[in-house]
Amino acid sequence: VCAGTLNGLSVTGDAQHQYQTLHKMYNNCEIVMGNLEIVLIDHAQDLSFLQTIREVTGYILIAMNVFATLPLQNLRVIRGTQFYEEKYALFVLLNYNPNATHALRRLRLNQLTEILAGGVYIEKNAQLCHVDTVEWRDIMRDPRLEPVVGDNGKACAPCHESCGGHCWGPGPEDCQK
Repeated sequence: VCAGTLNGLSVTGDAQHQYQTLHKMYNNCEIVMGNLEIVLIDHAQDLSFLQTIREVTGYILIAMNVFATLPLQNLRVIRGTQFYEEKYALFVLLNYNPNATHALRRLRLNQLTEILAGGVYIEKNAQLCHVDTVEWRDIMRDPRLEPVVGDNGKACAPCHESCGGHCWGPGPEDCQK
C-alpha cells in the first residue's frame, strides 16, 4: 500500500524530478490509497514499476506525458473515492508532443473491470489507440454517467477478430474482459 497525490496538473521541478518522485512513490506498490497522477513524464523513462498496481482508491490522472505505453496492465479497480474535475475517476488528456513522434499510444488497462464511482474522460491524445473500442459502460458502475472519449488516435489497427470489437489493443490477448 502506498499514498497517492493531490497535485492535479501542477508539478514541481523538471521531468527527471517528476519521474524520480513517481518511482519512489509507486515502486512495488499494489494499492494506491488516494490518486495516481502521472503528469509530464518523458518518453525515455522506464515505467515498468507501475505494473504492480492493482487498485487505486481515488482517481487516475494521465496528462501531458510523451511515453508510448502505460504499464498498468494489472490494474483491476478504480474506486473513485475522489474525482478529478469533480466527476472523473479516469482522466487522460494531451499525452503527446506536437513537434515529435513521441506520444501515448496504448493504455493497456487490460485487467480494468470496475470503476466504482466517477466517469471516464479520454480526449486529445493524438496517437492513443483502442480507447473508443472499450465498452466503458461495462466498467463504470454509475449508469447516469456518459464516458467522454474523443479526438484520439486515428490510424489505429482494428481489434483482433476474437474480441467482438471491444479491445485494449490489436492482439487476441487485448480483448476486453
